[in-house]
Amino acid sequence: MTQFDLRWCVREGQAPCTAVVKSTDPALPSSAVEPLRELEAHARDAASFFADLGLGDGSAPPSLLLIANLAETDARSITSADELGGCDGVLRDSSLCQGHGAILFGVRARQLCTDADVVTHELSHVWLRPRLGERRWLLDAAGTSNDPALIKEGLADFHAALKSGDPLWGEHSALPAEPARSLRVKVTFPESRTGFAHADSLALSSALWEVHSHDKALFVQGLTRYLVQTAAPPTALAPWARGLAAELDKLDPALAATWLRTAEQHGLLMEERVLDLHVGAMTRAASDAFLVPGRREVPEASVPRSVLQFRGDSPTAGKALLALRAGPRAEQDLEVVLRPGAPVDEATALGPRARFTQVGGRLEASLVLPRGPYYVQLLHHGEAATWVDDLSLRMVESPPPPAPSLLAVGVGLLAASTFALAALRWRRRKRAATARSRQGE
Repeated sequence: MTQFDLRWCVREGQAPCTAVVKSTDPALPSSAVEPLRELEAHARDAASFFADLGLGDGSAPPSLLLIANLAETDARSITSADELGGCDGVLRDSSLCQGHGAILFGVRARQLCTDADVVTHELSHVWLRPRLGERRWLLDAAGTSNDPALIKEGLADFHAALKSGDPLWGEHSALPAEPARSLRVKVTFPESRTGFAHADSLALSSALWEVHSHDKALFVQGLTRYLVQTAAPPTALAPWARGLAAELDKLDPALAATWLRTAEQHGLLMEERVLDLHVGAMTRAASDAFLVPGRREVPEASVPRSVLQFRGDSPTAGKALLALRAGPRAEQDLEVVLRPGAPVDEATALGPRARFTQVGGRLEASLVLPRGPYYVQLLHHGEAATWVDDLSLRMVESPPPPAPSLLAVGVGLLAASTFALAALRWRRRKRAATARSRQGE
């Protein structure tokens, strides 16, 4: 049975913790008593839930450090359960987390540690970590994929919804300006893909929830067996979804077929991560922005490439400007590469690249478009990931029409001469006919 070590972060404003107080410490502030009591209750309920599913208590560490009331340093990140033991930059004494599993709970509309959905979601990461590993990114032919993180986040959302019976996730702690995540909303790829794992994971979690409604017990049984019995589950989304279908097929072929059909409708089986970017149009992220990872996320990459590529079809060849909005320092770290006719691959990415310059509030890069289809991908040299959005492509210079060849000129002159000679003969015949008619009079 996992033992929970509950701590309260004592801080001033948005500063890191000045002290971390145990729940049993007499120095614990009175305002922390009830939130920590709720956190412990939610954590024990979640642990029992995972044991009842069949995931087993052995999946979790024997002790788990739960720290609440942390300052939110990143508005996109609620907690950092996936970074078990990673407290750097959050706690002044990060040694507290070394050698321990740790979940860090911040504050949004309310203390996140009091939201049962959030606690179950984060504990799902803990229970699945031995089976899904620590990896959040992978490199493939198309660039950088966030599939490993997407799968983890999708399963964590699904488990939270499954435990509560409510597909609306996190509505109790979301800020007024941010929507809670709903598994009832059908999210599909590629149009909804951004590179941000929490947003992208809705394509998976909404598909899981949709099929789960057909046969709840059997689907959960098949999913749990897949998670428990697969020695090395795929980290890419399409193979993972097909692997789940194979496991479901052992229980009920009709349910497996329903899953495959739903997975295809949600775009989970697509191998390409490509959005349209047409000349004269703008491409905007479905939520937040598009994420471009940095060296910190994919240190094994020679140059980190964006999760998405963008494609279009140019009616004419010529020079064009790619314009976009981007995060801080992006002008120094971002580059763009274009490949005519086919998706950008590693060899193309290592070839000639265009850099961006700041023009007003946007970045611009000059590209030479071919006539016909093209693919565009962003590359990022910075350490930390950045974001981009509102991509547009406009033609600024088309090549002049080709000069006519000597053969074409010769043919044209010959045709003109032939036409002029025929016209002259026609006029002469008409004059002769007119003269003969006058003589007859």
